[in-house]
Amino acid sequence: MSASPYSRRALKRSAAHFLIGKAISALFTLIILFWLVRLLTVEEYGAYVTLIAGMEFALVVASLGLPWIAARYLPEFRLHASGEMLAHFVWKIAAWIGLVLVAASLLLYVVMPWLLIPLKLAQQVDIARLYLLVLLVDGLGRHIRESILEPLLQQGQAQISLVMRNAALLLFLIITAVQGAVHLDQVVLAEITASALGTMLALYSLIKHLRRHGGLLKRDGWQPPSWPVMWLMARHMYFSHLVTLTYSPQIFVFLIQRYLGLEVTALFGFLLRLYGQVCRYLPATMLFSLVRPKLVASYVGEGGMVELTRNANLVGKLSLFVLMPILVFAWLAGGELLTLLSGGKFTQSGHYLAGLLMALILYSQRQILETVAVTSGKSHLCLRGAAFGVLVLPLTYTLLKSGLGLWGPIIAIVVSELIFNGTVIIALVRTTAYRPDVIGIYKLAAAALTGFLLAQQIAISPQGWLALAIMAALACCFFMFASYLLKPFRMEERASLNHLLGRKIFVW
Repeated sequence: MSASPYSRRALKRSAAHFLIGKAISALFTLIILFWLVRLLTVEEYGAYVTLIAGMEFALVVASLGLPWIAARYLPEFRLHASGEMLAHFVWKIAAWIGLVLVAASLLLYVVMPWLLIPLKLAQQVDIARLYLLVLLVDGLGRHIRESILEPLLQQGQAQISLVMRNAALLLFLIITAVQGAVHLDQVVLAEITASALGTMLALYSLIKHLRRHGGLLKRDGWQPPSWPVMWLMARHMYFSHLVTLTYSPQIFVFLIQRYLGLEVTALFGFLLRLYGQVCRYLPATMLFSLVRPKLVASYVGEGGMVELTRNANLVGKLSLFVLMPILVFAWLAGGELLTLLSGGKFTQSGHYLAGLLMALILYSQRQILETVAVTSGKSHLCLRGAAFGVLVLPLTYTLLKSGLGLWGPIIAIVVSELIFNGTVIIALVRTTAYRPDVIGIYKLAAAALTGFLLAQQIAISPQGWLALAIMAALACCFFMFASYLLKPFRMEERASLNHLLGRKIFVW
């Protein structure tokens, strides 16, 4: 009998490919991020941030919940379906995604002049229409990588596509910068070309994978889930995310531009890009591309809710363990860090980054809760939590009008995540065997507070890269020391992590 495609060995191999690819891709992404904020004027960078936010918004609206169908059912098809059934299922999802992206792009092309008027970007109609090609090409490539290749544990191929896309974008920007001043239209053209390259590589990898497994045999007694059942789950998650979009950071970009101006929008956009980079490399985010297929595979096997709860709590605490020292450092020296990273363009940033990272604590747990709810057949709870989150909209308007500046949207983001998490946790505890590890989370929070108080006692002025490096090291060391004393991970969790890593590393 052949080994399971979701065995521990396969997971380790995919993890290695994933981490190597992510490290290289992250390096390219950070270089592009910090370079663009210097190459473009504040006004052009503010418009660029708005275009990115619009693309993210459009991708969610145009998803129809299809990524959740792929995430939940692709591992099941890979384990039990024949090669022909697997390929048919994959191409049906890809066709639906491509069709909806084309329809959305055509609709946006027509209504673009009206959409840009309230955003005070009416003069950017041509560039915004050109950016729709990024939506179409990069959107398709992103779905193939994240919604199809990664649930099939093809992280290596997905990461090659992403790395080549980012490397090509950086190369095109270098060529453009050498020739003279860089403007927004040139950046958009570079993105279109790089995205096309990445998407073609992703498609090629998918075709190779399906051909290689064309001889798979259907497991006796297994019947594929019906599309009405899959669409029901997708509908819950789609409308959950659609409702969440009404008070998402992308919507706040538009509100900030309208009420606070382009310069503040540029600052908030830069903060969101940093926020996104931290979020992307948390263990909870990696759950979606690496661990989640394993969780789904174990749940549909013999593990059930007990195994799902154990793994969900472990990944949740791992995310907090990574995030907490970053949060401590952001409270200590976040303002100076933003000043240096932006080349002095954003000097009045205060503790905005730390405030956003507070929201990230909750968001990292939200991703885990969504996975638990979908995998256990409780996807309707996510829709309920998102609906309650709409309550932050009047709060956001009030805070924007109160003169709090960027703190208004940041507070609203934190409150919205708190409402969603609270709603879903209470319902899951009442209806399933899921139980969050509250004690472990409290211990991690106490370790972060202890690390902050200890580091704050050392009189180091956070000015310059050397001082920032020292502050980061102190924040990390004090947090590690406090965690060692408080032991937020249980003994069996430490043993499991050390066994997976092959070394006795976790002693916390």
